[in-house]
Amino acid sequence: MAKGSSLIPKRSLLIGRSSACDVVIDHPEVSGRHAILSITPDGVYEIQDIGSKNGIYVNGERVIKKALQEGDKVLLGSYELDWLTILKNPPASAGGSDSPTRVTRVPFQGKNVLRTVLFVIAAVVAVFLLLWFVVRPFMPGLAE
Repeated sequence: MAKGSSLIPKRSLLIGRSSACDVVIDHPEVSGRHAILSITPDGVYEIQDIGSKNGIYVNGERVIKKALQEGDKVLLGSYELDWLTILKNPPASAGGSDSPTRVTRVPFQGKNVLRTVLFVIAAVVAVFLLLWFVVRPFMPGLAE
């Protein structure tokens, strides 16, 4: 369904990491000002890249500007954006209908990143211990 319903406000939302954006996404691959998500006067959902580093992907295809349909998978870099929920439940505006909204934070789930960092640290320590206790005694000049 490409047309907006009367339940969805007609507006554009600036999406990015910057606190000046309408929707703030704390993710390392989201640019400060990444994209504009909007509903056109004809009721068509649309997303536009505004010079981001990691791009916008709709259903796996990198795009600059694209009309969206319900069910489309949208990625900002590697962050999956729930664009339809954002449009149906936009952040409250601070002023008039076209004024920017303060901040709606979309948290980055850093659980996997922390797990990866801890795994890398453990691997480096294991390699060091292996070299120190197994290989070093056989190296001339390094053994005690």
